[in-house]
Amino acid sequence: MANIIIVPGLAVRSFVVPAARRLARSGHRVELLPAPAWRGVPDDLAEYGRWLADEVLASADPVDLMIGLSVGTQAAAVAAARSDVRRLLLVSPTVEPSRRSRGRLLGSWLRGDDHPDSPSLRQQAPDWARAGARRIYRGMMSAIGLRLEDVLDGVSAELTMTHSGWDNLTSYAFAAALAADHGGRILELPEAPHSWPIGDEERFVTLVDALLAGDGPDD
Repeated sequence: MANIIIVPGLAVRSFVVPAARRLARSGHRVELLPAPAWRGVPDDLAEYGRWLADEVLASADPVDLMIGLSVGTQAAAVAAARSDVRRLLLVSPTVEPSRRSRGRLLGSWLRGDDHPDSPSLRQQAPDWARAGARRIYRGMMSAIGLRLEDVLDGVSAELTMTHSGWDNLTSYAFAAALAADHGGRILELPEAPHSWPIGDEERFVTLVDALLAGDGPDD
């Protein structure tokens, strides 16, 4: 049984619950954390990562795999740089240099995934309400300022990146460069949305099991 921690994206978590539950049913111990910017946890991603390292990882058993989703990849990387994390899976990593401005990032975020499995506004609204517009805005601004490529310089965990073909927030070139520059691997998911693993829980579990077994991901 592996110890797995999942860091959701900015202010949204509900759509990750089915994948986390499916992973737990496969025999792993899974902790799906509160979403960054929710009340009760930091809205700044670097601060969230430090909170995760100091409050969660310090009192937990060794972490076999930490999974970051979207801007949660930035917080997860900060935590992994400060703690003993064996493997790091970054799904739809953010924020690439060409989108590091308020207007460009907000525009990309508002366009969403435009994918049949993408979470609806109705599904996400209760999660957003747990943060509030001001905290979401501060979280977004922190995502612009936190350079994932710099944070990963301090990470020693085994690194895997995924890039989804329907991703409006992250380009394949950015994800692939992050993996190549930091000794990691890149997995392409051509038909998946930025919000993967929504609607694709079985493949998610298969990937996690392969990483835990020490096997490289396959396309």
